[in-house]
Amino acid sequence: MLKTIQVLEKIQKIDLEIIAVEEEKKRYASEIKGMTEELAVARQALDSMAAEVEGIRSQVRAVDDRIGQNSAKVEKDEKRLNDIKNTKELNALTKEISGANKSRKLGEQEKASLNARVDEKAGVLNGKEEAFKAKSSELERLTRAVEEKTPEWQEAVEKNTRLRDEIKAGIRPEILKKYETIRAKRGGQGIALVKNETCQGCYIHIPPQVYIILKRGADELMFCPHCHRILYVETPGPVEAV
Repeated sequence: MLKTIQVLEKIQKIDLEIIAVEEEKKRYASEIKGMTEELAVARQALDSMAAEVEGIRSQVRAVDDRIGQNSAKVEKDEKRLNDIKNTKELNALTKEISGANKSRKLGEQEKASLNARVDEKAGVLNGKEEAFKAKSSELERLTRAVEEKTPEWQEAVEKNTRLRDEIKAGIRPEILKKYETIRAKRGGQGIALVKNETCQGCYIHIPPQVYIILKRGADELMFCPHCHRILYVETPGPVEAV
């Protein structure tokens, strides 16, 4: 049974190394997925903000057109002043010029306000664009890292799988199946070391009689009564007082 346990130890070590590779792959994949989704949301927000800025700029252009129209009207009306024949016409034309000047001034104020909004929002947009570019660069770095690591991961898994197939021939199929069943339920750990009468898989004390049998060298597999992992001790020796 000692040889069986030693073989299971080797198999578990290999299994844990394979799991570590798979977990690393999952971490990268999860990070890439999360970053991709984050960038998609950020892109939508940036597009929306850019559209808003362009909308304000469109308003600026419309106001600018009105200012130009009012300026042209003032210039035209001022040229007509020399042709005025009576006070009534003069008053009417003066009123039109005053109204056009007032509209032009209001337009210039509105334009200044809109331009201030454009500058503010464009500044925020530029900052967010820079952050987006930085995040995109990080995503590219992660993607390249995965591309570089993929052959390494594949080689490690294939190597460990071949080694596992060679080693598992050293134990009976029913024992290997039992180990596989336990480790599938216990996070990849099918066997557990016992130290100071404590299972290192679940960190709960095992019954003294189980510990005594393990120390003597059990003729059959012993299981933790709590986590049900296969138990073993590092070095069989004389029974200790318990």
